[in-house]
Amino acid sequence: MSNNNRSTVLVADDDMISLEVFKIMLKQFDVDVLTATSGAEALDALSANPDLIFLDYEMPDMSGAEVCRQVRQQQAFSQTPVIAVTSHQSATEMDDCRRAGMNATLHKPVAPDALAELLAEYTD
Repeated sequence: MSNNNRSTVLVADDDMISLEVFKIMLKQFDVDVLTATSGAEALDALSANPDLIFLDYEMPDMSGAEVCRQVRQQQAFSQTPVIAVTSHQSATEMDDCRRAGMNATLHKPVAPDALAELLAEYTD
């Protein structure tokens, strides 16, 4: 947690429009937003110590589940909530997300009330 009691939220999505919409939706909450446009950028952004991580499932360099597996391998982030953001709802994808250690799934297009629920659950 940062000193000003605001949570830091990392959003990783390779689709710039989705990323911008997410940022706009997050503006109504008392959070600082970090963004990444690839799995590699998301892993680099861990240095900012996010309190909550949203990962697009389909990114060009690695899936959100692959990123989550790498996040979970780092002791500092073993308990950090990770949310999958996906436009698909296949059982295979959902199983992959669960096995990777993701806490929940947010479906695209992101509904403001679903986002608000997750923020209330996973941030102070």
